[in-house]
Amino acid sequence: MFSHAAYRIYNLALAPLLPAAWAYTQYRRYGLKKSPASVRGLWGHVPAEVGAALSTRKGPRVWIHAVSVGETLAARPVARALRAAMPDANIALSCITDTGFETAQAAIKAGEADAVFYFPLDVPLAVNRTLNVVRPDALLLMETELWPNVLHLAKQSGARTFLVNGRVSDNLLQRAPKMGRLWRWMLGNLDALLMRSRFDAERMKQIGASRAQVHVIGDVKLDALPDDEQNRNERARWKRVLALRDDEALLVAGSTHPGEEEQILEGFENIRREIPGARLLIAPRHIERADEVENVIRAAGFAAVRRTHLDENAAEKISADTVFLLDTVGELSTLYAAAEVAFVGGSLVERGGHNVLEPLLRGAPVLFGPNVANFREAARFAETSGGGKMAKNADELASAPLLWLRNQEKRNVDVSAAREQLREHCGAARRVAEFVARELGYEI
Repeated sequence: MFSHAAYRIYNLALAPLLPAAWAYTQYRRYGLKKSPASVRGLWGHVPAEVGAALSTRKGPRVWIHAVSVGETLAARPVARALRAAMPDANIALSCITDTGFETAQAAIKAGEADAVFYFPLDVPLAVNRTLNVVRPDALLLMETELWPNVLHLAKQSGARTFLVNGRVSDNLLQRAPKMGRLWRWMLGNLDALLMRSRFDAERMKQIGASRAQVHVIGDVKLDALPDDEQNRNERARWKRVLALRDDEALLVAGSTHPGEEEQILEGFENIRREIPGARLLIAPRHIERADEVENVIRAAGFAAVRRTHLDENAAEKISADTVFLLDTVGELSTLYAAAEVAFVGGSLVERGGHNVLEPLLRGAPVLFGPNVANFREAARFAETSGGGKMAKNADELASAPLLWLRNQEKRNVDVSAAREQLREHCGAARRVAEFVARELGYEI
């Protein structure tokens, strides 16, 4: 009774906002130049071929939602594990962003998923349209993607509902109690919260989840731990692509946000005084900022060369003052393998940080700023394992990596120790898949 009442109250409050939602979708299409398919998807128009693709096997339909590139990459090990645990299952991935959608296409090519579509707006009309095509037996929402109407209507349709790789940021910890009944309604529509750490599990219980709902499964992003040979191969490939000499040390600044590139470039200028062979690559979190970041690089007195402009004649386009700019989707992870030291953005500004463990997975020690509210446990692990350091400003960005840059043996020992500890945490995707399979009646 409470769930239905909360549903009605929530949507009565939402109704006056529908014109603004329609205007937003038009702005996405014509102002932000997003794809027509993504705008149609927002209103629940799922292509008929998605429904057909989800009917090729006799087993259950599993819908995994991952908002953008990072979450989609995290969802792929889960999809692979689900395929192994339930070979007869039909698996679909949904995304919100065009870049996430492009990344998800690789899961279809690899046989990990059967269909990809755009996630709907959280309004009943759009959600019901989507559910009518996808008809999921299980809905898996990655990390923090909790949508009240999606959860309620999926649950009403008979689907089992799960939060996967769940995390509780400082922001959610403060906001959830203020949401009151809305938050309790969302939690009530979740069958299980599969959390990435004990820290996040305790926080989730602190904001109202029952002990029966909460399970510590581990971080599925750690299941992407490549072996040393894979990292060596990627390192060699990227050094060829970037035309780097053996005596040149690459620093990769990934997932950067406005206000960070200036500090990174200032720090890099200071590093070059100590390490003349240092080179820098900047990868903005959102590639639509490429023009903006290129201007920042040039304003700092450097030349800028985009990844998309590099070819077999790359060496001819590169000078001593060149800073590389990554303007592609899906390449940052492997690029970390070529880095002597990496920096993960969203942490010098108030964005809560991004996954600071990703460079360590690829064999690079990592720097990050003080604002890591979304990845506090990961940052703590990076520091305590010896593979990471906090840098609070441009001066510390210049000084913190010098020991690693001057002492290759120290760098390798620190990274190896951190990776060995990461290896102990592998297997989360398999545990997620087995949990979901058991909930759907499989004997595991």
